[in-house]
Amino acid sequence: MAIIPALIVSFIIITAVAVLIIQVMGKGVSGIKLMLLGISITLFGGILAVDPETNIGGIEYLITLIGLVFSIIGFGKKDWY
Repeated sequence: MAIIPALIVSFIIITAVAVLIIQVMGKGVSGIKLMLLGISITLFGGILAVDPETNIGGIEYLITLIGLVFSIIGFGKKDWY
């Protein structure tokens, strides 16, 4: 029974990240800024994952994955100036 709320929260987070990525790709955000944002999100999720006091049902690993996706997208952009 507890898996349905977790799936709903995960779906909402993944949808929000997809919308954010689409908006960022349409704007003139440089690749370096996007990579730095991804690294920051990855570090935040990693700290949450390592902290023994934090128990938010695996969302911290999803945050880390989202940061990795942002970093890869930023690395793939060709505007390094």
